[in-house]
Amino acid sequence: MWCLICSEDARHIDSAMDGIELICPECGHFGVSGIVMRERNERKFDVERTRVWLHREREINPDRCPVINSSNVIWASEP
Repeated sequence: MWCLICSEDARHIDSAMDGIELICPECGHFGVSGIVMRERNERKFDVERTRVWLHREREINPDRCPVINSSNVIWASEP
């Protein structure tokens, strides 16, 4: 499986969440909600800003897997 943020090789984690949970060597352990997965289509995440967000979420809640959802998703700017 490929990381939804950076396209590196990532490992899919079985999860009960509505969406997908991955472990990427570059982006770490995170989830993406089903709503964002459906909104995604051909859109891409802003890699650097999303990684910063993930890092901050892990600092704030070290015992929880950060989940990208429709209220915190950071899309790359459209050209």
